[in-house]
Amino acid sequence: MTSEETGDEAVVFGDEFVADEILARLPARCAARCTVLSKRFRQLLASPHFWVRHHRLGPPPELPHVARLYRHDFGMAFEFHVVGPAFAMKHTVDAARCSYAGTCNGFVLVSSVSSGDQGQFSVEGVVFNPATREEARLSLPLPEPQNKDVERRIMGFGYGPSSKVYKALIREVDFDVDCTRLMVVSLDGNDGQEPRTVFSSDHDMLCRHSLHTADGKVYLLIFTMYLTGEEGRQHVENWETTSVLMFDVDNEVATSIAVPQGHISDFMMLELHGRPCIYKQKGQDTVIWLLTADHRWERLYVLVNESSQRGDYFAGAWDCGGGLVLAVFKMSGAYLYNLHDEAAAEGDNEGGKRLAAVRSYGWSEQFNDTWFAGPSNLFDYRLTLISPLSIVSDAALSACRPRECVVREQELDKIFLEMTQKLVLGPAMQMLANL
Repeated sequence: MTSEETGDEAVVFGDEFVADEILARLPARCAARCTVLSKRFRQLLASPHFWVRHHRLGPPPELPHVARLYRHDFGMAFEFHVVGPAFAMKHTVDAARCSYAGTCNGFVLVSSVSSGDQGQFSVEGVVFNPATREEARLSLPLPEPQNKDVERRIMGFGYGPSSKVYKALIREVDFDVDCTRLMVVSLDGNDGQEPRTVFSSDHDMLCRHSLHTADGKVYLLIFTMYLTGEEGRQHVENWETTSVLMFDVDNEVATSIAVPQGHISDFMMLELHGRPCIYKQKGQDTVIWLLTADHRWERLYVLVNESSQRGDYFAGAWDCGGGLVLAVFKMSGAYLYNLHDEAAAEGDNEGGKRLAAVRSYGWSEQFNDTWFAGPSNLFDYRLTLISPLSIVSDAALSACRPRECVVREQELDKIFLEMTQKLVLGPAMQMLANL
């Protein structure tokens, strides 16, 4: 104990186990403020394991918030925004030729593509923490591919609650033999193992975005290709989502779970109530299916889209917290839904609560023309103070230094703030005031 700590402090905070239990249950902003109390508190709050516990034990955000990731001009940078009633964060990361891969425990991962014909035996990416504006540039070594026409990219990453290790998932597509493999690599580098193959198929493909949940699972959509033509001259006639691949980070076991019958989006998954969800279009409306802990699909909600624009389609959603979901439709704009709406009607014979929007926001022409960072740019975000360098070993770090990233201010920032204030923050204050 340092000389600055008084006897009273020693009585209250002398037991680090007790301090950890208390802090892990505080709201994130309150816990972060405790770093000024003492050196011991700063060390505790800088621990990766503390914030993982906080995600599991801590309360949900006090009021709803939303996050966004979009790509700037020419794909030279990603800009990440988080907006809530009491804070706004913005972070720009230099990530040329990268695409969004996934999030985990407050980190965001973007990945580039490596090709066997270019002699690349590693895959590159960037893990960054928007709250601290720190980043770790990855270079994960991989075995030399058997063929030249091979594409590799990081699909996402997850955290094992038992092993306390972050692991990256890498998709390898061998176009010479039409084979897809999924490999796992430990980011801490302490296991000394080569990349392990956990999934392989010659007729299924994996969506390049993943979804990580707090129970140490990573979910990816699998879509099956249907070929036509003679052998050696076949081409893809159609494809459809057939299952979800669930990867257990601790056990490194991949399990395939069939999806409900009917057209399911091939592009992304959502997270509601802490569980993975898929969706399908039903006319202008969107049907949300939730995967329960025992691997059953539950038809949960029908989000009503009252837009008159033909061809409008669902492009993603935030689970904002507080029972609010902000859904985005590509052509018409954004809609806010209250999941606890007692006046909501039951759906058709297939079940599910039918929800009408409580607020809407139409896109301006400038916002509608924006190229987002892929359909999975809408995801839940929770604050962490962990440095990304603390979860990655030196062997997995890239020797390349990022270029200075100069990004001009965009009108989109103002539109995003205006949208969140109108759609999320204002309604949230009214709803909470009426409780």
